[in-house]
Amino acid sequence: MNLSTKLLKFLEGMRVFETLLDDERDIFPLFGLCFTITAKTVLGQQDEYKRNLLLGKLLELLDYNVDEVSNPHNYTGTGKLQYEMYRYGDKKIIDVLYEIFGEMLNGTFKELYDDYLLEYIKQIASNARENMDQQKEAAPEIYENNFPNLMNRHNWSELEYKYQEDKKTQIVTMGWLQQKQERELQKVLELDIMHYADDPSAQAIEESDFQYHRRFLSHRFKETPDYIAAYTKFMQYATRQEGMIIPKLGEYGKYIATHINEFRPEQKLEVFAIIRRFELIHKDMVRLNPELGKYIGIVQENLESLENTKYFAPYFHIKEMLKGVWFKKLRTDTKYSDKWADAFAEALIRSEYGLQIVNDWSDKGNQIKGYVIGCLKEAGVFKDDVSNDCIARDAGIMTNTRTFGKYIGKDSQEQSYAKWIRDHVNDYC
Repeated sequence: MNLSTKLLKFLEGMRVFETLLDDERDIFPLFGLCFTITAKTVLGQQDEYKRNLLLGKLLELLDYNVDEVSNPHNYTGTGKLQYEMYRYGDKKIIDVLYEIFGEMLNGTFKELYDDYLLEYIKQIASNARENMDQQKEAAPEIYENNFPNLMNRHNWSELEYKYQEDKKTQIVTMGWLQQKQERELQKVLELDIMHYADDPSAQAIEESDFQYHRRFLSHRFKETPDYIAAYTKFMQYATRQEGMIIPKLGEYGKYIATHINEFRPEQKLEVFAIIRRFELIHKDMVRLNPELGKYIGIVQENLESLENTKYFAPYFHIKEMLKGVWFKKLRTDTKYSDKWADAFAEALIRSEYGLQIVNDWSDKGNQIKGYVIGCLKEAGVFKDDVSNDCIARDAGIMTNTRTFGKYIGKDSQEQSYAKWIRDHVNDYC
């Protein structure tokens, strides 16, 4: 490697070190050793270059920004490497290496490679396939429950800023938000993010609401069979509620996970970005029409918070009850998610029956929980083949499961809010 390339690679390596995370600090002293060896090699090449020129030999043209490579601070950066080297105080290098490598240091380099590194590599390779298979085989519920974690791995500040800037040039009406939603979807569909989804049947395309979507696109938009198919594919992973496109995050997350390594770089970002854009748009839709909050679990910001009020206890316990593992096992559909639980509990407590529930809560808290579960069961939220006793046992709310099962049963249908709960669930569907 020529001197220019070696020098620039050395500088690049020092800069990369600055970006390393602190979860494997044992390797940092080794960087110090390696950088020292490379620095010594660069010095040797520089001395050789000087000697050759003195002898009248020019073997390469130095090609680097001299101001950049002649400043020591560009190599040492923030001082992270110095800090890591000083962290070991007066410990001898050999002692630190023994702490890191242990018995490995008593062997030969051949033994280090054969007995340790090669075996580690084989295990890593095996685990890599096993982990990927686990990811592809994971149930949709796992993706639904962890989708926020996947979203949080990205920085959405620039996307959010652009959305707010777009709003400044518009009168934000429900019509504008609807158009914004459909056109944002159009952009990602044109990136072919649904390429790996199963091709829809002719019947599915015919029954899709594509023409509703088309109404909000530009009059210049040229629809093609491929685009209509892509839209139909996407809507197999979403529902539409009063105009709002609500992704089924469990199924959609599983689709992403199954094909993540096949997506192009821009697709890997956009499959998540469209969800964040929908969230921003839906939040504004709910501001204009608070009733829409029931579909997505957005707290109605124009209403006083339930916290620190007498309504909070029943609201909190009902929503947490419906986020339990037992509930996720017995529900009929993943759309009854944690967000749904938040929205349902708040809507119930804010309904005309909220005060009645609050007044009865201190004496009949467990009964009300049973009544709510029973009404939800009657509305089709629980699987048909699950008995009341089974729900009572799995929920673990009362030790006397037979009594709790009675609350879930006939007693629940006699409550004044039974019809309200059935209608709320049917509206959500």
